[in-house]
Amino acid sequence: MNVSVRLGEIAHTILSHWPIPLQQPAKPVANFRYLTMCDRAHWLMLRESLFSLHRAWTLLPEITVVSDGTWTASEFADVFGWWPAPITVLTRQQICEAASSADLPELAGYARESPYGLKLAAIVIEARKQPVLFVDADILWFGDPLLLLGESTSWTKPRGLRESNCHQRREMALRHCAQVLEPPFVNSGIVALHGELMAPDLMRSMVQESLPFPQDSSCQQTIIAAAVKLGGEFFPEKLSLVEFDDVYRFRSRNMKTEGYYSRHYVHWMRHMLYRDALRLRFHFSAGPL
Repeated sequence: MNVSVRLGEIAHTILSHWPIPLQQPAKPVANFRYLTMCDRAHWLMLRESLFSLHRAWTLLPEITVVSDGTWTASEFADVFGWWPAPITVLTRQQICEAASSADLPELAGYARESPYGLKLAAIVIEARKQPVLFVDADILWFGDPLLLLGESTSWTKPRGLRESNCHQRREMALRHCAQVLEPPFVNSGIVALHGELMAPDLMRSMVQESLPFPQDSSCQQTIIAAAVKLGGEFFPEKLSLVEFDDVYRFRSRNMKTEGYYSRHYVHWMRHMLYRDALRLRFHFSAGPL
């Protein structure tokens, strides 16, 4: 086994036995909602993501977590009771019913059958009501990004992360937005929006094409990328690192010295997340950031 992966497993074990004490609510509230989702198997990852947020941000947004159906709100409260404010939990059923009520039956069906459809539907539904910053659970925060995010009143156009190489649904992209296949590529790990993601007809058509592939993340990725390319914009590059050149190295890249505010630890580099999360826990236990 690669030494980096092994170190990640050790870090995972240590973190799973290191509870987080109740955090004090001595920070003002941000004027947008922080939206994320997670299955039961990755609660530790979400816990460390939220802990890094709490320690790095000067303003704390209200938190909403979407359940994929593998856990209940009461179970969640037992594990995440250390967060200093109430956390709103939305179920898959609530998201599907909201999509149906909004005359988005295709999106409701996609959310019902696919975890990626659930993510897309949660962003679409919640962003219609309020400014939303969607953040994947596999992201750690190393600095306060509020200046980079800008005022939430400016989030009327979808904003996404840039990535040097990102997997898209090629056939779908060619039919609806060929720019998706050209660099810079769009990563949907962080999405900011207040309003409509894209034109309703385009949304309906792209979601319909996604329905036969409920476990293919590239469909949802392509829909969000099309929204950003056609009518949105990229976040500043330093908001989040989405690179993988150190995934099997003993020494990982340093977000603070490189000036990044967060890092997105996609699929094959989750071991790196736990290594960095453990490093953050040791750092914070020794004193303030």
